[in-house]
Amino acid sequence: MESEILKIICANQGSVGHQDLIYNLCPGDPSRVSELIGSGDRLVLCTVNGEQRVVARSRLFLCRAKDCPGGCRGLHLCRGFLLSESCPFNRRQCSFSHDLSSDHNQRMLRDHGLQGLSRAELCTLQLQSDHTLLPQVCHDYNNGSGPFGVCQDGDGCKRLHVCERFISSQCAGAGCPKSHDFSDPQPLGVLHERGVPDSLLRPLKSAYANKAALWSADKLAGRVGHKFKQPGDGGRGRGRGGRGGRGGRGGRLPLIQTRITSEARFTCFLLLSDKTEICMYFIKGHCKHEDRCFKAHDKMPYRWQVNEGDRWTALPDNETIEKDYCDPHNSYRYPAPPPPPVHFDTMTRGGGRVRRLSTVNAALEPTFVHTTEWLWYWQDEDGTWNLYAGAGHRRADVDSATLERKFLDNNSDEVEFTAGSQSYSLSFQDMLQKNKRYGTVRVVCRRPRFVSAEEALTWTVCLCRRNPLIPLQPTSPEFKEVKALFSKTMTGFVVKAERIQNKALWDVFQLYMKDSNSGRDVMEMKLFHGTDSKYVDAICLNNFDWRICGTHGTVYGKGSYFARDAKYSHHYTSGCNMMFLSRVLVGDYTRGSSSYLRPPSRDDGDVNFYDSCVDDVFNPSIFVVFEKHQIYPEYLLQYRKADLLDDLAADVSAPLLKPTAAPKPTVAPTPTFTLKPTVAPKLAAPRPTVTTQNLGLAKARPPPVPSGDHTCRMNLNAFTFPIY
Repeated sequence: MESEILKIICANQGSVGHQDLIYNLCPGDPSRVSELIGSGDRLVLCTVNGEQRVVARSRLFLCRAKDCPGGCRGLHLCRGFLLSESCPFNRRQCSFSHDLSSDHNQRMLRDHGLQGLSRAELCTLQLQSDHTLLPQVCHDYNNGSGPFGVCQDGDGCKRLHVCERFISSQCAGAGCPKSHDFSDPQPLGVLHERGVPDSLLRPLKSAYANKAALWSADKLAGRVGHKFKQPGDGGRGRGRGGRGGRGGRGGRLPLIQTRITSEARFTCFLLLSDKTEICMYFIKGHCKHEDRCFKAHDKMPYRWQVNEGDRWTALPDNETIEKDYCDPHNSYRYPAPPPPPVHFDTMTRGGGRVRRLSTVNAALEPTFVHTTEWLWYWQDEDGTWNLYAGAGHRRADVDSATLERKFLDNNSDEVEFTAGSQSYSLSFQDMLQKNKRYGTVRVVCRRPRFVSAEEALTWTVCLCRRNPLIPLQPTSPEFKEVKALFSKTMTGFVVKAERIQNKALWDVFQLYMKDSNSGRDVMEMKLFHGTDSKYVDAICLNNFDWRICGTHGTVYGKGSYFARDAKYSHHYTSGCNMMFLSRVLVGDYTRGSSSYLRPPSRDDGDVNFYDSCVDDVFNPSIFVVFEKHQIYPEYLLQYRKADLLDDLAADVSAPLLKPTAAPKPTVAPTPTFTLKPTVAPKLAAPRPTVTTQNLGLAKARPPPVPSGDHTCRMNLNAFTFPIY
């Protein structure tokens, strides 16, 4: 099965995230993945751009002897044919073979377990394994401040003048004088001279990053310096040098011997390579894995495809096919004009297989947006399809959600339920419903709920803007908790609190927590963030972006700043006094620095990084996070200084007491009532000026203290909240 993993990795630019393999192959049991990738030296667990990835490599190289009699152990193939499937010379004049299927080449591929790779996949593997195929990056160019660094050859250099930190994804980008583009004149000329076609420019960054990762892994394992025999080298060294133990490659996980059947492994590979699930990150806007993601990238939560040869091709009229499929009355769809229909019962179109890609099942992730909701129907004697627990018939005590959960638990199970006075059994395997008293059998089907293209593309925005701010009732425990956190350092203020109900942001927050947590508890804190009122709507809708709403703070890193104390965040409000109380996944933190674009490494390596930065590790009051998915803006607070009108309003809003009759005096029989004079409340003294350390988050002068006649004064009627 190592060959199947190798094929999958080569189809994904030569490396795959280790956690992605665990998630897609054997969720919850990393030992299985460790067993699969640890069976040989073709798959190496190492660090690529700060992430643990499984990188593929090969010990099979191109034979460079023009008239090799065939007794070598190299691949007899034209270099140009390998890189682009076309030879720069006329095939009749080229001295090298252009046939991968020759007896010699097939024997070599089988010996190295590469017989299942296509030419393109073999090319990906060889680019990061055979050091003769690609030119090296010029280290002299990357040192020094001149246009060529300290490189003496300038534009005539035979090595690539490309930023090394760009290849390792560690370059800040803005302001870097080095080249970040393989199509710039100098690197492009060097690549063309080495026969690298323009079609390979895009994956070159991955190839160089993978080469560096393999070199680092070999260095850690003590293999750097060993010579590996390459065909045509005339016998420079024998064998493969020191391979090292199975557990010592670049921090590889211990290989626990856990058996897994070939059939189960093949099923895992089949699901993985086909990419049958659509990535919800991509639908929401961005997937950090980009084209390396194990899930399909599509802006729709469903996609219909037909198998043509060895690839899946998207069908036209995707939305129309989906609409027909969601209607249980349709067993097939006739497209217009006349091409073959799509048969939903057999999932075929003409002689080709058809499949439907979709997002994750809503029963598995019930709180997420863009999931696929499946509905269950049964057919009555008139041929009408009826929704379970729907109107029109005796209501069943199971609905679609219940049936879907049971179906996912065991799709061969039988479920018993009642409708009215009748009892039924439903067989998932046969998709039939049977009346247990009369023996009547009904056909059952399962179809997704239809979502139009317009609805899918605007889903996130609609959910965000459909009443995203819910006022909190001042008497509710939720409001009291928020007010208590605020009042720890901000007393004497009138506060209005609203809950931000942005389901899309909440989903991303949960997804990030699951992906980053790996089963461990992550430290979450409720922290304050003060900002200009003009940024409030953008934050409520799209979350924090330090480049827009965090421009005051770079002392502890270029990220979004949050404070433990509301008093600190108050200094950075302007206009109407508005402040966010957010959930923040601070995790493990360390002291920050103004140069940080991300948290530093925990162990000086490129794998384990801190989650956030702080001002003081032992008593942190300022937190900096660099990923907005670590943040969920939960509450928006509006506040102002309490004044005399607020005290009077509090007196008026207090419950009225019945007057108490005074004892009857002996002189006057008429009852009198004793009224105490109203004592005017004392006005709060002006706040003293507080000297705080200037962290680069605000202007030098202290901000004005909000007063009772503030221009953004809140209406007291805003505190009359509906009771839900």
